[in-house]
Amino acid sequence: MKFRLFLILACAALISFASAYTQITHAQSIEDGLGGHWTFDKSDTDAKVAKDALAENDGEIKGAPQSVEGIVGEALSFNGKEDYIVMGAATTGQDLTYAMWIKVAALPGGPKVIIWDDDPQGGGDSWLELLADGTVQTQRAGDGFGVFKTATAVKPDEWTHITFVTNADDEKKFLYINGELDAEADGVINSRDTRSHVVVAVGHDRNAFIKPFYFEGEIDDVAVYHRALDDKEVKENYQIAFDVEPAGKLAVTWGAIKAR
Repeated sequence: MKFRLFLILACAALISFASAYTQITHAQSIEDGLGGHWTFDKSDTDAKVAKDALAENDGEIKGAPQSVEGIVGEALSFNGKEDYIVMGAATTGQDLTYAMWIKVAALPGGPKVIIWDDDPQGGGDSWLELLADGTVQTQRAGDGFGVFKTATAVKPDEWTHITFVTNADDEKKFLYINGELDAEADGVINSRDTRSHVVVAVGHDRNAFIKPFYFEGEIDDVAVYHRALDDKEVKENYQIAFDVEPAGKLAVTWGAIKAR
């Protein structure tokens, strides 16, 4: 009788652990203000849909990006020709954070857009793009993210964590590479309340007349926050992918850690 009770309790504990672990593997280190999180894991992604962990802005997949090994779980590989994902109106306000991992086999010959926030009414499109020299630049001078770029270049065949933060109160914009502040500029962005239409790997499906700079490479764990993350929080979101305790025991992480 005692043995049966022990088995029942043990099974209950395992079920509870599995449930908690599932939540952990699909969680951001920082959850406060999270407006959208697309893991691109196989469990969250099929040929047509990349699920938003918040179930508010599931991404519509265009083309046929391939599932590959990511920095955390799986990632999506985009072919630079027709692959992209439409998240829609996932951002709001002027205090925002965009965070994601990228990996490219080689630096591009020209600008390739990683994430794009469209204004369907015109005049407010804003994006982050990878340049030929490996730096990451924000685009749309005057009415969007402004134009400035990182000092640090992305290295081919290595996962790189990119974070863009805009703080309206301080009238500042920041770019982080691998959790470290790398560049900043003055000014605020336009409110995304009526302009938001987020696209990853950039297919210009709203403004068809704009030449798309399709991204070629891998993207993992895209997150949008409806607030400005501080330096410590950006660092935590980067570091969580590598926080593994001794003897292989996982700390609170996004999921199975993949070698860079």
